[in-house]
Amino acid sequence: MKNLILAIFTLATITARAQQTQEKTLKIFKFQPFSLITGSMNFGEEIFNKSKTRSTVIGLGIRYINREDDIYDNYGSVSSYKQNSKWQGATASIERRFYVPGFFSGDKYSFINDKSKFGVYLSPGLKVEYNVNDYDKGSFYYLTDSTKPNNITSKFYQNSGRVAYLGVMPNMNIGLQFTIFQNLYIDTYIGGGIRFISQKKSKELKDIIPPNVNSFGYYGANDNSALTTFVIKEGVQPNFGFSLGLNF
Repeated sequence: MKNLILAIFTLATITARAQQTQEKTLKIFKFQPFSLITGSMNFGEEIFNKSKTRSTVIGLGIRYINREDDIYDNYGSVSSYKQNSKWQGATASIERRFYVPGFFSGDKYSFINDKSKFGVYLSPGLKVEYNVNDYDKGSFYYLTDSTKPNNITSKFYQNSGRVAYLGVMPNMNIGLQFTIFQNLYIDTYIGGGIRFISQKKSKELKDIIPPNVNSFGYYGANDNSALTTFVIKEGVQPNFGFSLGLNF
């Protein structure tokens, strides 16, 4: 009985030591601050292989923007109309990184601290985004009469609806990742990609302005210019980013 207990204890000790000496797979949780500019919160995780020469990055994001703006009829009844633009959506991405030669600590690179980590990588990736924009840009139009230039009247025209955007963007990037304070990972990259977008309109209500009417309207500023520039623009696009990471 004593020999059996001794054998079990010895086996448990050897197993525990083997687990301690086995290197843990490096996983870095990431947050992308630049995504906030387009009304999205993007997070991800980078998972390395054991030799730290390759990694896979999986990202997810949620977008929500709700902007409103009051406009007024200055040539009719002094009343306000509330324009709005609401964006809701989600982002998913996957990226395969090839570190050259690897993501190593400072003992491999003499120009940085021994406890730091540093790596340069090349990464093909794919990003898929789905966004829905519910908008109301209805406005008061001020109508003028060429025979009576001082006679100005106003009329309200509807302009509302919903647009759904499905975007797919394959991309290729070159990046640099390193640590500061030993535990904070700084990751920055630049590259390019091609965005393909499919649009679908629904619930559209739009009044047609007569072409023979000399008119101009007032629109509020309730759209996100960064979103229209970096998210729903089709074609060849620059691709750059910055993220902060922690290894839990």
